[in-house]
Amino acid sequence: MIGFLKLHHVSFAIQDLKRAKQFFGGALGLEEISRPVFRFPGAWYALGDRQLHLIQSPDPESDRQRRINRADHVALEVRDIQAVRNQLGEAGIEFREGGNRDLGIEQLFCQDPDGHVIEFVHYLGTDQAASG
Repeated sequence: MIGFLKLHHVSFAIQDLKRAKQFFGGALGLEEISRPVFRFPGAWYALGDRQLHLIQSPDPESDRQRRINRADHVALEVRDIQAVRNQLGEAGIEFREGGNRDLGIEQLFCQDPDGHVIEFVHYLGTDQAASG
């Protein structure tokens, strides 16, 4: 049996490292963390106790064509969905609402500069201040 411990990281192929860093580090405010000196450009970000790895692709158009559809996405649980609305709005990033509030879930969806879908999710009834 494989002894899985946890999900360690999610990786995104990107076209332009500077533009991706402006989105993830600037607009979303993720903390950039140290990364080994690989033979290819990239950046790593902390996501709680997990990580997001950005890898500049030598053939980004090919990577984009292999994406299946928007069902392929990463979801980030947040304490305060309104803070996400505010931050995305201030950064000029378009987003859409998930429409599942009746199920006890608030969701926002946006895309990074390379078209990866990012979901922000907040479960209603959880104390936003208690987690922080």
